[in-house]
Amino acid sequence: MKILGICHDVWICSAALVVDGEVVAAMAEERLDRRKRSNVFPTLAVEKCLEMGGLRIGELDEIAVAWNPVIEMETMPAGFYTRRWRSEHAVSVPARIKALLGQPAHPLPGWRNLTRDAPPVTFVDHYLAHIGNAVFLSPFDDCAVLILDGRGERMTQLMARVKGVDVTFLDEVCFPHSLGLFYGAITQFLGFRPDSDEWKVMALSSFAPAENEYTDELRKLLTLYEDGGFEVDLSYFGWYNYTEPKMYSPKLVELLGQPRSYGEELTERHEKIAAALQTSFEECVSSMLGALHRRTGASNLVVSGGCFMNSVINGKLDDRSPFKESFITGCPDDSGTSVGAALYLESVRTGKRPAGAMKHNFWGPGFTDSECLDTVKKYNLPHEVVGDPAVMAAEDLVRGRLVGWFQGRMEFGQRALGNRSILADPRDAGTKDRVNLAVKYRESFRPFAPSIIAERVADYFQCRPKDRVPFMERVLNFRPEKTAEVPAVVHVDGTGRLQTVDRETNPLYYKLISHFEEKTGVPIILNTSFNLNGEAIVCTPTDAIRTFYSCGLDVLYLGNVRLAKNG
Repeated sequence: MKILGICHDVWICSAALVVDGEVVAAMAEERLDRRKRSNVFPTLAVEKCLEMGGLRIGELDEIAVAWNPVIEMETMPAGFYTRRWRSEHAVSVPARIKALLGQPAHPLPGWRNLTRDAPPVTFVDHYLAHIGNAVFLSPFDDCAVLILDGRGERMTQLMARVKGVDVTFLDEVCFPHSLGLFYGAITQFLGFRPDSDEWKVMALSSFAPAENEYTDELRKLLTLYEDGGFEVDLSYFGWYNYTEPKMYSPKLVELLGQPRSYGEELTERHEKIAAALQTSFEECVSSMLGALHRRTGASNLVVSGGCFMNSVINGKLDDRSPFKESFITGCPDDSGTSVGAALYLESVRTGKRPAGAMKHNFWGPGFTDSECLDTVKKYNLPHEVVGDPAVMAAEDLVRGRLVGWFQGRMEFGQRALGNRSILADPRDAGTKDRVNLAVKYRESFRPFAPSIIAERVADYFQCRPKDRVPFMERVLNFRPEKTAEVPAVVHVDGTGRLQTVDRETNPLYYKLISHFEEKTGVPIILNTSFNLNGEAIVCTPTDAIRTFYSCGLDVLYLGNVRLAKNG
């Protein structure tokens, strides 16, 4: 089976190629068209995935689209498509037929025979695409599932049980009640961009007590039910009214005070509101997880959806719920549904689980050392070819240099995991400000991630020795006695959004950190994505070179090619 997955018309569009249950290629359109959060149809990503798989589009067995437009047809006015372009008959005729049938949408509707050589196109319900991403990349054959985001076609929360390829829906919450949009509305109230800056609010929440004068006020806006459902007091919000630019109503302003304007200085009040938001959000998720366990009795938990980009709640899943084990992919947001739609459709067509649990997300384009060298020569840049970039880069870090690290295949997802990364020495507290001011140009309150050798994780974090966080998907507490060793990657509350680095999945990055430990005694380096604020993470050697010379990085490694600004 050769299935192309497409996620379009969302905040970060993407494409993925799955062959016989294995992810061959996957990438976001933004990495190729260089427009941050590109939400156009992912033409470039589709073409690149096919190129990497050695396929023409006519050789595909099927195309899976991670959204089901037939559900929207249920509510379209009868005359909506009259006297318009004839191509809209492709939508209006099925919509009218569906209305005559009076039946709900099928979860996998499709089109066939678009042209002589076109593969059939199947539309996958958005939450089934999330399940494909969450469950079929997990190590669990039997698990409870919680999907939670702003909204799908109609759902905003789904609780399910999956055994093998059999998916059983247990309960759902539908629009306009939405925990994801609740978080987005307060994000907007705090002067940030909803559907983009929620993780800024998450970081800001650590600067104030969880219990403060705003916590009970926000709690009152969420009604939690024993079965895991919830309702939002919609009188305080307006996200369901698409003619209004604000996601909140005047009642929320009366409750919380004047909203913050974009760029306005952050105050203690803003920090307290962020903390109250995070607390009420976590309590709602905990309520859902308790109900899900009562209803399933399952040992294993899998979660997905944009709400689980919240790495703070992710780090508390094992403590806040009765489940023994939990799994989160490296791409739980909508961009990951291109992968999920393809995997889910694969399971339906074959009756088998797609092969293998997710061990890495290096699914993007890669470049050989010779290709990197050719690019450097094309721009006539001074350089040197080094025998072991891991050893040299470790020495540069020890000397206090900021390092651009471009190796292997590009990561899929919103986090750089050691192939398209900016690296620094975490032992100096001033490193955080240096990276922010010279490279990232972002808010000072946002933390940087510690990449740590996997076997050493329990030495530095409050977790089990076997625990792994391969996708930088969880925030954990540092052991208090270790924070002074790596102040540049310790957040204000003593936590870190860590990445455990495994020798098998990324041997070169593992080797770099190991050499850094040999020289310093510390098995951790600071890792942040290789991009400037407002730009997409670099994809090609040319992207890396352009970014390198546009900021305060000291050294760049393109494969085994080293470029330095000051020797």
